Amino acid sequence: MMLPVLPFLIPLPATWLVKAICATLRVQVVRGDIEQRVRARRPNVIYAFWHGHLFYLMYRYRGSGVYILVSQSRDGEVLSRILHRFALPTIRGSSSRGGRRSLLELVRRARAGASAGIAPDGPRGPRYQAQLGIISLARLTEVPILPVAVGARWKIELHSWDRFLLPLPGSRVVVAYGEPVVVPSAADAALLEQKRQELEGKLLTLTAEVTLATSPSMPASPGQRRHDQRPDETPSPSRRGVG
Repeated sequence: MMLPVLPFLIPLPATWLVKAICATLRVQVVRGDIEQRVRARRPNVIYAFWHGHLFYLMYRYRGSGVYILVSQSRDGEVLSRILHRFALPTIRGSSSRGGRRSLLELVRRARAGASAGIAPDGPRGPRYQAQLGIISLARLTEVPILPVAVGARWKIELHSWDRFLLPLPGSRVVVAYGEPVVVPSAADAALLEQKRQELEGKLLTLTAEVTLATSPSMPASPGQRRHDQRPDETPSPSRRGVG
C-alpha cells in the first residue's frame, strides 16, 4: 500500500530520472511525416499509445500541452504529478472510475482545439487490447486518432500488467507512427467496434515493427540521431525525433 506522502515525494526524482535517461537516447523516428501531415490539416489529434510506452513519450511531448488521460488511482496521482512537471496537463478518469466525466472533459478540450493522449489498453489492461473509450472520443469530436509505438534496444520491462518499458541510458529508441484512424460522427455500434479493431491492429503492427527494429540482430541506421528531436522540429521524411 502506497504511503500518503509518496505521491508528493516521488514525482520530482522521477522527473529527473526520465530527463536524465531520455537525454542520452539515440532516437530514430519512422514515418514522422504522417504526424506532420495530420497536424498540418487540423490543429489537434488524439495520440494513441500502449500504456507501457509512456516513459519516452512524456519526454518527447514535453511542453506540448497535450492532455493525457490518467486514472484516479494513487498510482495515477503520482503519474499525473510527473506529467505536470513535463507541462503535460492531465484529465483524471478511466473506464471504471470517472469515465463519463473524463470523456466529457476530453470532448470539451478537443473541441476547443487541444490534443489528447490516451493509452487505449489502460489503466489496468488487458495489455495490448484497445478499449472503446478512445473511439467514442474520436466520434464525438471528429478528431483523428494517431497511433504511435516505442521500442528500445537496451531496456528494462517492469513486472507490471503493462510491462512498462524503461529504456536504459544510451539505448537506441525507435518511435513509429501509423496512418490515422478516423471515426465518423454518425458511426453506429458496429462501426465503432470496427474502428476499435482497426486501431488495435495498427498499434499491434507498430509494436511489432519497433520491436524488430530495436532487436540486437538489427543494425542501427547510419544517419540515426544521438539525441531527442522535438515534435515541432522539422524531420526528414523517414526520421523524426515527446510524452
